[in-house]
Amino acid sequence: MADNRAAILSGAKAAHTLHRDLGIREQIERGGGGRVDVFGAIAKLGATLMFQPLDKLLGAYLPGEELGVLITTKRPLPVQRFTGAHELGHLYMSHQPSLDDASILRRSPFSTAGRADRQEREADAFASIFLSPAWLIALTLQRHGWSARQLAEPEFVYQASLRLGTSYRATCYALERHKVISSAQCARLVDVEPKTIKQHFLAGYEPPDWRSDVWLLTQRDEGLLIEGGRNDLFVMKLRENSGAGYLWNFDQLRDAGFALVIDDREDASPDTIGGVLTRTVTARSEDRVEGEVTLQEARPWAADTPLHQLLLRYDLRGPESPGMWEPELKRVLQAA
Repeated sequence: MADNRAAILSGAKAAHTLHRDLGIREQIERGGGGRVDVFGAIAKLGATLMFQPLDKLLGAYLPGEELGVLITTKRPLPVQRFTGAHELGHLYMSHQPSLDDASILRRSPFSTAGRADRQEREADAFASIFLSPAWLIALTLQRHGWSARQLAEPEFVYQASLRLGTSYRATCYALERHKVISSAQCARLVDVEPKTIKQHFLAGYEPPDWRSDVWLLTQRDEGLLIEGGRNDLFVMKLRENSGAGYLWNFDQLRDAGFALVIDDREDASPDTIGGVLTRTVTARSEDRVEGEVTLQEARPWAADTPLHQLLLRYDLRGPESPGMWEPELKRVLQAA
């Protein structure tokens, strides 16, 4: 048990040290939030990162003159990211070669029980801290205005998981570890099926694939990079001053290749004439795309003087496809 505890502390310390060495906290804070770029960290440490359709493994770390990290393409992006963080732990702590299967998802990174060897314990703890450190959780909650009471509800935990780039269950455990929620609240939350949460946001709409994520976007997401996957859905809830003639225009979203599947308005103050409405628009991505759009709330006859704007930045290429990690491949090709 003492050796397990030492391994956990060693892995957690290594994660904090690499955050500092790569300036990850400063970079994310300058951008006002976002998720840790685990694949970029692997590349910065000099390893070749490859994605392949592995059958029995989630990933592998291959040391030597040509450092290599291998990650499966048969799992969703949060699993790819956790696997990448686990392999990054092996890489950063100069471990022996490691072939990692789905047991890395089932193990509790901070439990002193179990039979995993020391380097696996270290990599487990490293991955959890590297992806969801306390400062990043605090920054995420602050940006979105989520209280500790709200984080005891599955809908808010699910949305936090999308911003952090971690699975719903992993986010529950991270919130418990950092004492945002209690152990009893965590146990209740992990029993909730993500599909049930998605149904709550979609209000009767049936998506083509329930494995797609459902993002609830508000004006607090201004400028934040949304990193998701093809066919993800985006529920935008925006205050609309229609009583004064202002309407949100979603033409740019359509032009960018998104399909609008729901467009609804709800009167936030039914007893007030000409009050503010809540405009709820649900859009679905239809391709592996990246880019940005700026939505505007303006009077149709004075579109050049909007009352409000919302910049949405998105990268919907996840999960990663087979081959070398795309940014690194582009760098290699440019250098050739």
